[in-house]
Amino acid sequence: MKNLVLISMILVLLVLPFSGCVGEQGSQSDDTVSEPIEADAIVYIDSYEFHPYSTTIAPGDTVLWINNDSVAFIIKGNIVGGDSFQSPTLRKGDTFAYTFEKPGSYKYEIVTHPWTKGGFIVVE
Repeated sequence: MKNLVLISMILVLLVLPFSGCVGEQGSQSDDTVSEPIEADAIVYIDSYEFHPYSTTIAPGDTVLWINNDSVAFIIKGNIVGGDSFQSPTLRKGDTFAYTFEKPGSYKYEIVTHPWTKGGFIVVE
């Protein structure tokens, strides 16, 4: 019996780190209606990549990321020596918007899948 409990615990510990890599975990449902987000540029996440890879915008513009993949992602970006941003966990169909106030080149990546190709936002 002790061996069965030990094996079960080991399996849980081995599977837990990959739990965010499985398909949709369900959707949040509530009766609130959110306002549409106005964006100056849209970046889609498809097949573990950002489309387009690089986007140029003006200061004060908003970029909207849309997750079209069936896995959950967290996006994190920063400008060298400056501002940074991070999304909440984005499941399929979720969006994240960020307004870039300062000029510069921002590199961003998928934190939950660091082997994927990142993207760039150029604010000029």
